[in-house]
Amino acid sequence: MVLTSGVHGPTLGPLESLIVNTLLIAVAFYLLCRPTTSPRREILVLSSITLAAVASRVALEPLPNVQPMTMMCLVMGATLGSRRGMAFAVIATILTNIILSNGWWTLFQASGWATIAFVGSRLVLVEEGTLNMKKLLMACIFASIFFDWWVSLSIYESGMTLSAFGYYLVNGIPFDIMHAISSIAAAVLFGPWLNNLIHEEVVLDVVSKPTGETDVVRN
Repeated sequence: MVLTSGVHGPTLGPLESLIVNTLLIAVAFYLLCRPTTSPRREILVLSSITLAAVASRVALEPLPNVQPMTMMCLVMGATLGSRRGMAFAVIATILTNIILSNGWWTLFQASGWATIAFVGSRLVLVEEGTLNMKKLLMACIFASIFFDWWVSLSIYESGMTLSAFGYYLVNGIPFDIMHAISSIAAAVLFGPWLNNLIHEEVVLDVVSKPTGETDVVRN
């Protein structure tokens, strides 16, 4: 299955990449097409923010481990619920890696960010439409470290010693710190704006519903 070894782990061939992407797309489809409680306009909001996340990852790719996606996954999970947040994480990862580079690590990135979105949906980061910045900043730090260490597992191959893997993790600590700092910066600069954007769209959709039409609470 694995053809060569890349910087982030095994690089996959065309068939293997197709299988990985198909699996991830199926997961995203499952998350989006389950009976949903989200207002209709959320799909448009989700698509727009996903494209913005992809553009930011591509634009910031030359900077070492600057990942605004981590903060976005937390806020998306907190505002749109676990299913929409996880779908956002998976789709944004697929689209970005098609442009940047695709490999075994795509599974780890998608699952890592999806986990962060799920956690974001459970942390009560948004109360009455207001983003709790203290909680978000703390979550950004822990989520950034978790994501880096989780994705580091993609580099582990048969024959690699635990000491070599440990040395790889230690060498990555400066990049973990950079990820955490960039997540904090993204939270301060764009967190409240992202939350307000989503919240306003959800409120507009609820107001525009005909009398008697309601939605079930998101999960």
